[in-house]
Amino acid sequence: MSGRPSTLPITLGELMRIQPLSDTDAHLFDPARPVEQVVLAETFDRLRRCPPHVLVVLHDEAATGGWSLAAALHLAWERNLSAVVVSRTVAGSSSAALAERLHMSLIVIDADPIDVALQLAGQVSAPAAARALRQARLAEQLAEQTGIRGVLGVLNRELRPVSVALVLGEMVLAGQAAALVDRGPVKQVEIAVSAPGERSAARLVAAVPVPGLAVDQVESLLKLARPSVLAAWAQSRLDAAGRAAHEQAAFELLRHLSHSPPAEPAEIEVEVPSWTGELGWEVGRANRTVWLAPVRPGGVPSAEVTHLVRAAWQRGHASWPLIAEGDGWLSWHSGADPDDTSALRRALAGFRDSAAAHGLVAGVGRAHDGIAGLMRSVAEARLAAHVAREGGPTTVQWFDQVGASAALAWLPTTEIAQVADLCLADLMAARDRDALVQTVLAVLDCGGSLSQASARLGVHRNTVLARLTRARQLGLTFEDPGQRLALHVICYALASLEPLSSAGTVESTP
Repeated sequence: MSGRPSTLPITLGELMRIQPLSDTDAHLFDPARPVEQVVLAETFDRLRRCPPHVLVVLHDEAATGGWSLAAALHLAWERNLSAVVVSRTVAGSSSAALAERLHMSLIVIDADPIDVALQLAGQVSAPAAARALRQARLAEQLAEQTGIRGVLGVLNRELRPVSVALVLGEMVLAGQAAALVDRGPVKQVEIAVSAPGERSAARLVAAVPVPGLAVDQVESLLKLARPSVLAAWAQSRLDAAGRAAHEQAAFELLRHLSHSPPAEPAEIEVEVPSWTGELGWEVGRANRTVWLAPVRPGGVPSAEVTHLVRAAWQRGHASWPLIAEGDGWLSWHSGADPDDTSALRRALAGFRDSAAAHGLVAGVGRAHDGIAGLMRSVAEARLAAHVAREGGPTTVQWFDQVGASAALAWLPTTEIAQVADLCLADLMAARDRDALVQTVLAVLDCGGSLSQASARLGVHRNTVLARLTRARQLGLTFEDPGQRLALHVICYALASLEPLSSAGTVESTP
């Protein structure tokens, strides 16, 4: 971009954003229509001599009544004019309907037509000055906003039909998601929004219809909005950080209370502290916990990822907490009916795209009353989340459906695989190790039934027999009752860690 002011003709939509037209009633057909000239038409003869792309202001003989406006609209349509401006005393509902049928823009004013025409003529003749005036007006509106949504709301209103969004990675933090959708002839404009020293930069993204506003004009307005976005975003992150710290401390205190011995044996339930109400928590009711966790644990998540996950999870559920815990996050929903899961299911459905973007799974505990019940639901949700990892990103596992298999989720599979390297060295060195491990695991899971194992693996029974023979030769003597349980656990651990690498093998069902 050259940085010089645009000399392109001003558009009808741009004129509608500044005085004298910003406070008028308008029925716009095409805001992107260029306006190359303004004509004050006092007669129909003058109207007939107007070239295309003219904004005509009707006055005197050409604006004496409804019939004259109807005739003027027909002439404007024939001459391919940009818009017709007329006094409110002349326009009526029938005029608006006629303009809509003719696909002609009609602007209704209260001020004197001559004064309006003079102001518009000055703006059209000096488009750069008019755009500077628009930028000044936009800057005033942006300065009045204190939140990201307010800033993006102003941008989308002022740049309509351009869609604008604040984006971090592939996640829309605020604005219109349509800015990221490649639909129709559009040109995307991106402006980096980041504070000094930040590793992950957000972007203002705008989808500019083509033809429409000039891309450089949209870019200049986005740059104008960048300081307001930065200030609002910084404030929101400070507010979110303060809220997160408050929630984290409150949850740890609740956990401490749940583990404290009761004063008397009869006191089983811990009294809910009054300060939980300040956070909007209703932990005295039935609490059902959700545990969000990455498919592949990688230690404590970064503050940036936690900020994104919190924003996505609390979208539409601002009162729901999100507590960073270990390698994941926990939240819960409190309600009077422990069997009502509708709100939680809606939240999980709305979070699916974010779970896919960050590679997350979710575990859901059962509903339990009070603080002790909340902590029990937390433990259940964490177990369910570990089981959900077997299903890959976006998998949701409810503890009610897990059963005893939850114990397998806590097996130290990495350590068990290291043991296999020592006690089953021949097997671990074999090229067909994956197929052998999957086959032995399937046979053990099926109680020794070769037919069931072959059906599960999708291979012939003779193939299963051949693999079992080779597995025995490599040390997998699973027929020995004293070795069966240990080998079953080893095969489970290896299957959990090792993907099938051979194209000739068949995936087994979990």
